[in-house]
Amino acid sequence: MKTKYFISILILVAFILNSCDKVSPPYIESRDYCSGNKKVLIEDYTGHGCVNCPGAAVLAHDLKEQFCDRVVIIGVHAGYFAKPYFEDDTLFAANYTTEAGNTWDNFFGNSSMGNPNGLIDRVKKSDGYVLYPQSWANTVDPLLMESAKALITISNDFNTDNSTLTTNIKTDIQEPLEGKYSLIVCITQDNLVSPQKNNDPEIGPTPIDENYVHNHVLRGTLNGVWGETIGTNGEVSVGSVYENSYTSAFPDNWIPKDCHVVAFMYNDETKTVVQVEELAVLE
Repeated sequence: MKTKYFISILILVAFILNSCDKVSPPYIESRDYCSGNKKVLIEDYTGHGCVNCPGAAVLAHDLKEQFCDRVVIIGVHAGYFAKPYFEDDTLFAANYTTEAGNTWDNFFGNSSMGNPNGLIDRVKKSDGYVLYPQSWANTVDPLLMESAKALITISNDFNTDNSTLTTNIKTDIQEPLEGKYSLIVCITQDNLVSPQKNNDPEIGPTPIDENYVHNHVLRGTLNGVWGETIGTNGEVSVGSVYENSYTSAFPDNWIPKDCHVVAFMYNDETKTVVQVEELAVLE
């Protein structure tokens, strides 16, 4: 019995060591990224039990700056390392998981690949959708060189009397698009302070940063896990503008001044993101 228990512990330790890889910054040669209109979505799959996830968060933030704010980040807390009360430790009581995040995590296979990792415009490579942080920059770069096939405009109206958001999303089709398309509208939140495991002293205290600031945290979607089709049963035409409006009451723990609306359009079959946009709930 003791032998079986010891083997189980070794397997668990091996899993944790191999699936929480250290992040090194693979920066690319700088060039002018400020003239294009295509934006790119980085979904950073993360969790408070992942010691190398703070490094991935820093990398995503740096890429957003390097790419002239043409990167939109969603921090998706899902999988083993995001469990509330991680490893039965009351210090990690925070629960940033969501129905959408859990569903996406299972569909794209992020947890099975370990953390930190992510998706870039949900582009599928030969070995799947999941990309480790070291390849994020070189994946984003050519996407930003493309012209935008669609443009998204967000307008927000937040009623402070009843803490209710009404957001209006306009999707303007710029180029011919085959297939069917959907729109997902999310809420993300910055400045959520709670403990995070960390192994990089340049980022914060180790081995645990008890006052770690979580940013771009996915809080939920306003139109379902996979959004809803736009156009005529998902088919869109050049020159058309599709408008969608959503109203949602904010829970008490969604602080409006720290929240953003993130909207992205994607191909239903391939899941590839065509365009993404974000706007603060309160400007």
